[in-house]
Amino acid sequence: MWQPSTPVPPPGPTADVYQIAGYTDGLVGAAEPGCDILLPHWDSGLKYSDPNNPQPDDPVWGPGVAGGVKWDGTFYRDMSRYGQSGSLFWSAYLKPGTAPGIKNGFWINFGSGWCHLANDDPVQMLTGAAPRILYDSIAGHWKLVIEATMFVTYAVVDVWTGIKPAGNDPAGTYTRITGCDPIATLTVEAQ
Repeated sequence: MWQPSTPVPPPGPTADVYQIAGYTDGLVGAAEPGCDILLPHWDSGLKYSDPNNPQPDDPVWGPGVAGGVKWDGTFYRDMSRYGQSGSLFWSAYLKPGTAPGIKNGFWINFGSGWCHLANDDPVQMLTGAAPRILYDSIAGHWKLVIEATMFVTYAVVDVWTGIKPAGNDPAGTYTRITGCDPIATLTVEAQ
């Protein structure tokens, strides 16, 4: 009797680091009309509590999250800190040396958006906004996800999600399927 085949994960790539090719700040999630929701607006209730002495955890109107680091479009694999999704998972938060606190890599600024690792806890990677690359074994393809955190509500916004046909490596061109940023394709390469 015929049985439907179950997608089999690829044997796995060898690179621990991948990057969006040609990435510069603002390549994704910048001034596109659909991503305007990422910007703090005059009526959002955001402001520095003390404009003469802004602190990293102060709400801010305007320049973004104080204390964040500018993202360079890179994704890292770290099985010891986050092994729940297996060896075919990379995230911007898994950069070596990242830790909770000011400028330590759990707050990431990019374009007009920012994201924050939920509760500074890698185990909670997918409960907040998490830029990531993963192999979707159910659908049988690679997925590139870039998410941002909304000002005030901290809701997760899909900035750009794309897929790449199966292969044994996440490197290659991803085609946009959803997100507020309309860029049609992004290319990922091993570092």
